[in-house]
Amino acid sequence: MPSQIVTSQELMREIKSESNYGIPENWLDEVCGIEERRVATTGDLPSLLAIKAAENALKDSGVQPSEIDVVIFCGISREWIEPSIAHKVQHELGCTNAICFDVSNACHGFMNGILLADNLMQCSDATHVLVVTGEISTDITFHYVDKLKNKKASVKNEIGALTLGDAGAAIILTPKNGTDGFQYYNFYTNAKHANLCKISTNKDGGYDGQMVMGKISSVMVKLHQSLINQTYAALNWHPTDINYFVCHQVGKKPHERMSTMANVPHSIAPISYKKLGNITTATIPINLHNIKYKSGDKILIGGAGSGLTISQTGLTF
Repeated sequence: MPSQIVTSQELMREIKSESNYGIPENWLDEVCGIEERRVATTGDLPSLLAIKAAENALKDSGVQPSEIDVVIFCGISREWIEPSIAHKVQHELGCTNAICFDVSNACHGFMNGILLADNLMQCSDATHVLVVTGEISTDITFHYVDKLKNKKASVKNEIGALTLGDAGAAIILTPKNGTDGFQYYNFYTNAKHANLCKISTNKDGGYDGQMVMGKISSVMVKLHQSLINQTYAALNWHPTDINYFVCHQVGKKPHERMSTMANVPHSIAPISYKKLGNITTATIPINLHNIKYKSGDKILIGGAGSGLTISQTGLTF
């Protein structure tokens, strides 16, 4: 995590939310449930956050860098177009035996990376796959802060940019051992919703697009609802079997609706949005890192990203 903290009220004060738009300064706190987020400092790069997270993962797992067979970088943020950021991660960590590539799929990228890692281990001799991300999404935030404070943007369509936060995360995956590990993947994409959250760079080096978070969240929950019974049946799990429900998080109301959708109590769905905001691809791995699981626990994971794409999977320890 970057050490710098920026509160939601500081951002709302910066855009003059009350005088410009008639929105209270505590709106992000009260409505979205997002009080603050971590913000990378000058000189931080997506690869740096990813490398720091990967160093922790290697230390915690006892895996040596030379044992890593594949490095997959899954972030939205990147400091260059080519080569893949995974190459820099591989080099800096000393994973000299690893092949490298990037996967990009908005906030859903990390779950795509896990799926690819699983498939690589099944169809090749790969035994250790490093899936990693580093996100500096607040460069988008501050671009839209400047636009919003000067009334050059639509607060309805672009205030979602103020929910973002920076973070790095990493997981090292190995082949399944008995019944432990990822059990089932249920992925679905409905691309007709791609325009709801779309950010592009412009010729001036800034960003164009929109983040219509209310509509995105509503569609996301509905898509999850359409798959959840199929997922439970494939896993042979019931809602009462779930010890934790880890899902992508963009704010308070969608998070609560997701646990209701899965028919599990809110109390078993860990929260990261309150202090970290929407940390995009890092959301699911960071929440997995923070839960206090024990052997035999069942974890239901609900991924999501603009496009719109979702996934549901089971994880047992």
